[in-house]
Amino acid sequence: MATVEQRDDGWAATVPDGEQVLAHDPRSITWELREQLGARLGLSRSAAQQEIRVELADRSGRPVHGFVLLFVPLGPPADYGAVRSAPPAGCRWFGAELPGLRCVRPGPTRLAAIADTVAALQAGYGLAAEASDLGFEKPWEWSADPEHGTDLVAQLLLMAAQRAGQLGIDPGELARFLQTAHAGSAPAPPHPAAQGHL
Repeated sequence: MATVEQRDDGWAATVPDGEQVLAHDPRSITWELREQLGARLGLSRSAAQQEIRVELADRSGRPVHGFVLLFVPLGPPADYGAVRSAPPAGCRWFGAELPGLRCVRPGPTRLAAIADTVAALQAGYGLAAEASDLGFEKPWEWSADPEHGTDLVAQLLLMAAQRAGQLGIDPGELARFLQTAHAGSAPAPPHPAAQGHL
């Protein structure tokens, strides 16, 4: 378990023995921690990434998840002034080819943290429909890594919701579609990396 705190220059993650990493991109926090801890344990980089599981929490012990959320307008871009000057708690604005947020947000799961952030963007800024990209340029390529795989699933769901909204399809219909299309599907077995906890 690593405790994450937002700093002026990124996010600092500290493990119980006091070892710390500073990450500018919240998606790399667990990767950098696994690499650092693996080196200390004498593991190769690939072994560290596969065998060490790092969970993140805030100072109060709540689980947190680091991700990037990009704004992809289907029509004319919205006004990002409000979210740029006062982003949701745990997020930082950044400008790139696509504007977006770097976030470390609480949630019992990654999907819950991402969904809560999108809901906060809708409620506070009217931007939920545009928040549909988690940084995957090739969403058909798969990663079984629990963090990256979950982010890819979230991006596909957000993209589907954005495009369905353009067609007038209700979110409830999307949920029913998933439940019907996957009725009786057994959940996938846990990823092997989930076996080795830190």
